[in-house]
Amino acid sequence: NKIALHLAKHSKKLGTVQYKWYKGTNRSPYLELVPTTQQKHKSSKFIVHLHFGMRSMDWIPQIRLVPNRCNIKQAKLDDEQSTSFEAAKSVQSQLYNQSLLYDARHQFEDPYLSTLADYPTVEPTLVLIQVWALKRGLWRNHDGWSKENVAIFLLYLLRTNRMNPRMTPIQQFTVALQMWATTNWLGTGSASSSSHLEDETKNQVRASQSQASQFVNDGASKRRLRRDVLVLPLEEETEKETIRQSELARLYERQTKDSPLTDNDPPTLMEAYASVEHYNLGPVMMDPTLTYNYLGDVSPNYMKLLQYHAAKSLQGLKATRSAFEHMFLENVRFWNQWDIYIQIPVRKTSEEWELSTRRLVQKLELALGNRIHGMRVLSTGNGDVSLQMSDLDQFPSEAVDKNSTGKQPLNSSPTGTRKIVLGISVNPETSQRVVDRGPPSDHREEVKSFVDLWGEKAQLRRFKDGAIVQAVVWNDDDGKEQYQNQVRLQGGYIEKIVRHIVRVHYTKEQIDVALPHLLSVVDGITSNERAPKLLVDPFSAHQQIMKAYESLASFLRENSRPLQQGRQQSSLGLPLAIDGVEPLSPCLRYSELFPPIPHPFLGGNASTSKKVSGALMAEPVLIQIRFGASSKWPSDLKAIGAAKTAMLIQLANGIDAAQDSDFDGPIIVTPNYVDLGYRGYCFRILVRADAEIRMLQGLVRPSAVASSLLKDLTRVHVVAPQHHSMMHAVHTLHPSSGAVVRMAKRWIANHLLSGLISVEAIELIVAKVYSDGETRREAPSTVVSGFLRFLHFLSSHDWLGEPLIVNPRGHIDESEIDEIHQQFEKMREENRDAGPPMFIIAPYDRQDAEENDSTNRNAVNVSNQSVWLPTTTSPEWVVVTRAVALAKRSYTFMMQKLLKFDDSSDWSAIFHESSSSFHSYSVLLRVGTDFIVDPEASSTSADLSPHVNEDGILESSYTRSIKARVQGPKGLRRKVYRNLQHTANDAGDDTILLCWQPVENVMSSLRRKFGDHALFFYNELAPEVIGLVWRPDTFKAMSFSAMTAEYARPKDDADWKNDSLVVRNATDLLREMSEYYQEIITTAKIIDETCLVTSPKKKKRKLSD
Repeated sequence: NKIALHLAKHSKKLGTVQYKWYKGTNRSPYLELVPTTQQKHKSSKFIVHLHFGMRSMDWIPQIRLVPNRCNIKQAKLDDEQSTSFEAAKSVQSQLYNQSLLYDARHQFEDPYLSTLADYPTVEPTLVLIQVWALKRGLWRNHDGWSKENVAIFLLYLLRTNRMNPRMTPIQQFTVALQMWATTNWLGTGSASSSSHLEDETKNQVRASQSQASQFVNDGASKRRLRRDVLVLPLEEETEKETIRQSELARLYERQTKDSPLTDNDPPTLMEAYASVEHYNLGPVMMDPTLTYNYLGDVSPNYMKLLQYHAAKSLQGLKATRSAFEHMFLENVRFWNQWDIYIQIPVRKTSEEWELSTRRLVQKLELALGNRIHGMRVLSTGNGDVSLQMSDLDQFPSEAVDKNSTGKQPLNSSPTGTRKIVLGISVNPETSQRVVDRGPPSDHREEVKSFVDLWGEKAQLRRFKDGAIVQAVVWNDDDGKEQYQNQVRLQGGYIEKIVRHIVRVHYTKEQIDVALPHLLSVVDGITSNERAPKLLVDPFSAHQQIMKAYESLASFLRENSRPLQQGRQQSSLGLPLAIDGVEPLSPCLRYSELFPPIPHPFLGGNASTSKKVSGALMAEPVLIQIRFGASSKWPSDLKAIGAAKTAMLIQLANGIDAAQDSDFDGPIIVTPNYVDLGYRGYCFRILVRADAEIRMLQGLVRPSAVASSLLKDLTRVHVVAPQHHSMMHAVHTLHPSSGAVVRMAKRWIANHLLSGLISVEAIELIVAKVYSDGETRREAPSTVVSGFLRFLHFLSSHDWLGEPLIVNPRGHIDESEIDEIHQQFEKMREENRDAGPPMFIIAPYDRQDAEENDSTNRNAVNVSNQSVWLPTTTSPEWVVVTRAVALAKRSYTFMMQKLLKFDDSSDWSAIFHESSSSFHSYSVLLRVGTDFIVDPEASSTSADLSPHVNEDGILESSYTRSIKARVQGPKGLRRKVYRNLQHTANDAGDDTILLCWQPVENVMSSLRRKFGDHALFFYNELAPEVIGLVWRPDTFKAMSFSAMTAEYARPKDDADWKNDSLVVRNATDLLREMSEYYQEIITTAKIIDETCLVTSPKKKKRKLSD
């Protein structure tokens, strides 16, 4: 302190002086001097760090520093009565010994670090490791490897001949990764497993998806565990020779043999460090004297994460195309890596933060077991780069003045806060396990450990196999409000377990979970009130639709078969049997934002309310039918189209004649589809005629109309079922992915991008997030992490320079990926902007040319190469640019909320457009309030957090929206009377309007008619306003001709040039548009008036003589 105050007095000459705590340690600060610069707004070229420590360790007897010696007063800990008290004392003592040795680390490091100058390739290898670790949040951690540790480690690899000095830096880097990944640093077995905790949870026997047996006995398990101990060899010597020369090792052996402290003291010093029972700190890499453990500050929690990333990076090195990007460019730091973030207040005690945190993490890892892939405590060096924080290291600091003490509270976290922040990676396969069974009752020691861990939550229960054991059940109702699908979408019972363990073993203060109410957008809240389940549970609503689809498909298949063998006629009167019924709708793959609710006028259950909607707002449930192979199809395209229409008419007549009670409501037949009501839902049935597709493929010189028809038929009838099947598989494997798709749809719509980015494109981006094998990261397992990764991917992907290859099941191999990149480069051309802006490729986009296929004469025949063409509709560049900018802004905003654990409703802002953003449009069209059914989904203002409704029941944003949609437009609601299915003024099946979407129809007409002149933006969920932006070429001067005469006006005389006599008249365009939106648009506001005709002021003529 005296030196600090003296330097502070001369701050004008020396610059600013402050205390800093290196790696967040609370014991020994250093002084940081930042010289002043004469030029303003320019930082200094160097910074001076003054570290204080001991000259040597000679004053301390060496034997006092071995693992089984205690040099501190045995302070009473909070859980002294627990079985882990002795282990806690051992950790506390060993941490103290390590802090003493750390102050004299120069004595053990400097002599060996200086020898690295003889190896010129080590420095670039060290740089590679530093960049790699920085990108993963593993650098400058308070409990992690330091630069000196890594340098000593590389020297160890060189001296043990595991690494050759002639190797290139990337080869040496690979050797270091291999050593990190395969060494048994913690005594838990191999580290190359996919899960951080897989080896530690071998004591959990998986019985079923809902149960697992858990045997908890810290002492017995530790006695069997041994870690690998590394010893830095002396030059020209081996590890064994260096160990034999250690005086401390010989002294320990003699003293242990002559006067052991306990009955189970290890006989040698190496065995003492190898034993997990006797040395509790973590990994071990000793100096040649066996006095100082270079890794004594490294926690087991950090080491597990380092090993995990090392193993994943070794796998990533095999990916030739993306290895460099994902190794050294991708940001997977703390705030980008985990599924759940939990903040725990530091308890008010004199216990040191590091000690109490290690014990808490150990309890949590034991309790969570294989429910999680891993866990990490927030450390220094994890500032989020994307948020441009000024201090990425997050080292605590204090300005030097007369009031400064240079001391940090012992219970303060390394980042200077009084909080413990945990990041948890969820294992979706086991996180929803309901029961943890304890050991058999005759294992008394294990039973006691089990009860000590779980406290009063452990209860004696009888199971179906007759066993009566202690068990913990997690699906009980604890009286707290939670979301209907929180277990499925937000990490199973992990949050519940963490709260329980923290309350039992650490503190009873409230803990916080990051962004807890983001789920309100896509899920309902559990309530004790008897609310209709389909209104609060979207998962059940999707399942109900799927059951209705399966029943309808079964009805169509069974009733289309011939009544008697040899006869062609069926119950439905169809000449051909229906061979297959294929789902196409997002409702049938868990990705519909607001899944339809059964309507009483369409065969659903009777409504409990007095009024029901007379109009169905939801999209029809789209399915297609395929008929069995037959030669009876016509050989003319128009005739095939007429036959398909005739099939639809006969299908409608057959269903009407069947008088099945499941069918109700109007049946509407069009040339392309039939709409009908079944079990409360509106189904739209298409007919797939393979003969029609084969005929179009066989045309020698197809016209533009034929080519366009073939493309549309292929997309609707061939690609759509394959897309549905792939996405359904992704949503089944990753339960939270469907909810992320639904949330992404809400985000897209709320930013007025409805209809501009297709549903399929959104689904494929989410599928990429959940199944991207190139990143070597665990797939997100919660809606929060999945949605944040969606925003990050949308904003960071190079849409101009890279294709998006979605390959969930690995059906596209490396050679085909190279083909896709080659064809992408060829399509982009020299200007790099040709082709679809979103070049999205899925496995079903392969178009192979069959050499022996005589029917497909248009197939592109390239030997040994497939043609990959995107079939997913891509938005325009202006839409992609806007979506990327919005995603980047939303992601940054959400990350700030995540870092602060902000529980307010401000996160709703990412689903809203700011008032200033509306000034970027050329024209704004205000939609009448009668057409706004769901104001909760507004783009301008709505608090999406849960709120108590007028009945005193807590409701989520999803429930409020779905209720408004079920009620429908106010002017079209119908009264419902008891014992009557239809209204009093029964008009038959016409009492309900199917697919009531007036604003969507207007938008479709405007885009079809005026899409060449303007872009139209709107929110399909709550279309309060339509934004119009003129295209850049709309009002450019052009030559006059009959083809361009529409909406044209002459230019001013002064501006006339050759071939540029007219321009388009904005007034005429707006007047023509008004013919399409009469009765729907109430007002039109012109923001950009530069396109309007302004009458120039005529100059007064001068009178001449």
